[in-house]
This record gives sequence, structure tokens and C-alpha cells, in this order.
Amino acid sequence: IAGLAAPAAAQPNPLGGAPSGRGSIGIHLQVSEPKGEFGQNTGNGFGVGGYVLVRLDPHSIANLRGDISFLTYGSSTRRIPLSGTGGLIQLDLRTTSSIASFVMGPQLLGPTGTITPYVTALGGFSVFWTSSAIEGSNNAQDPFATTTNASDAAWAYGGAVGSYIRVSNGRNPVRIDLGARVLRHDDVRYLNADRVRDAYNTDRPPVPIRGRADFVTYYLGANVIAF
Repeated sequence: IAGLAAPAAAQPNPLGGAPSGRGSIGIHLQVSEPKGEFGQNTGNGFGVGGYVLVRLDPHSIANLRGDISFLTYGSSTRRIPLSGTGGLIQLDLRTTSSIASFVMGPQLLGPTGTITPYVTALGGFSVFWTSSAIEGSNNAQDPFATTTNASDAAWAYGGAVGSYIRVSNGRNPVRIDLGARVLRHDDVRYLNADRVRDAYNTDRPPVPIRGRADFVTYYLGANVIAF
């Protein structure tokens, strides 16, 4: 921290205060890349995330960050007839696999300037679940029956690296936030496309996979110094 604080103190702060203010909020678009065993069983995920950053020292070198993110890593739709209608009424069976992560930890900021790098250590938990819904073929996003096929929660730990790129110096300065986060889960149950397909073809409940679930999330968004 001392090594980072020295060059930061030597530079004039173009934001007119600490680099992150007393606190800031951020929102991201995210793309996840599964790794290891999880990467062999699933594909990329897409979603959104947000966080709150609160400074712990006058120069905002040390901060506390709390993250929440939502990713969908699998989705499929099957057209099925409604029983007893002779195929005249068609339904859509939609199955979606998702991950919600809630993590927090310390974040250290580098020298203040147009570009400010940061590094974060994170810990918390993630929830993995797969659900199916039935809806009319002309009533998309209006399901009349839903089922959670599998769900599990696991401890999550990892970290993130990134940079803030200043784009506005107004009352609430705005910065582009570009970075990557890795989360590891040692033991979790989840479904993938193959297990969902097997369940549909055999007309039996799906059997979850159990094992590690590690992934890297690449994100791009905005950070606003809110207070």
C-alpha cells in the first residue's frame, strides 16, 4: 500500500478529491469463460453485474468492494404439443441454467490519473440453478408453469484486476471500468446441456454433475463516484 500511495500522493488529483470519492457504484456487462472441468461441461455465459466501492483511507488506496452478478450459461427451447389437442396447441419448453454470485473483499487502487489500475481479492458464495418453464408459443416470457430442476450453493473465492478510465469530471465523476474476475468453487452440483437433453429424452429427472466450477468473467461497464 505504501508503494502505491507514494506516486499517488505525488500527482495532482484531476477528480478534485480521492480517486474513488468516499464511495462509488458500478454496473457491468459480463461474459464468462469456464475453466477446467467446468469448461469441459459448459460454454460461455452472459449477464450483468454491479458493485459498491467504499474507501477505507483518506487517499482511497484501500477500499472495500461488494459485488453481485448474474450469468446465464445455458439456454434451450423445445416446441411441444399440448396433450389432448391433437397438436393444434403448441407450447414452448424453455430451460435456463444460471449463476448468481455474491462476493466482497479489499480493493487496492494504483496511482491516480486518467487511467487508474486496481486489484481486488474476493470471497463469498454463488448459487447455481437450472429451471424450466412452459409458455404458449404466442405468449413468450409469460410462463404458466415453472420447475427448478436443480439448485446448489457453494463458497466462492478469487479476485479481480482492472482499470478505471476517466471520461467525466462533473459533480459525480464517471469512469469506464474494464477488467476480469476469476471465481473458484470447489464442490457444487449443476446441470449442463447434455444432462438436460438426457432428461428430456428419457422422461426422467435430470442428474446433476458434481465437481469444481471455476470461471473467468470479463466485464465492461461504468463506475460513478456517488458520494
